[in-house]
Amino acid sequence: MSLERGIELFNSGRYWESHEAWEEAWMPDRKGPDSGFYKGLIQVAAACLHYGRHNRRGAVNKWQSGAGYLRPYLPRHRGVELAPLVQQVDGYLAAFDGPDWPEGLTMPTIQATPSDP
Repeated sequence: MSLERGIELFNSGRYWESHEAWEEAWMPDRKGPDSGFYKGLIQVAAACLHYGRHNRRGAVNKWQSGAGYLRPYLPRHRGVELAPLVQQVDGYLAAFDGPDWPEGLTMPTIQATPSDP
């Protein structure tokens, strides 16, 4: 699986499958320079899955860590527009500041251009 396939799956709402695709793409180079990039995407996908299951703790924890992993790669990395994704995640985290469940959050999509080296 590839980075691009993971993005396709994520954008169609198939968060578990995108997580798996990105993990497969990341595994050959787990300690390489893209390690945090893939970890961030994987964690954001997991957070979206947790949100859909109404798991507040899982969604908040994974969005926090996912955004944290992605920040060093802003504004874009490997053709993936990360700045809008991280901005949306920050908005989701703000929505969870109160005691109520934030209904109706629209999950993000990831914009990408052909990969740069």
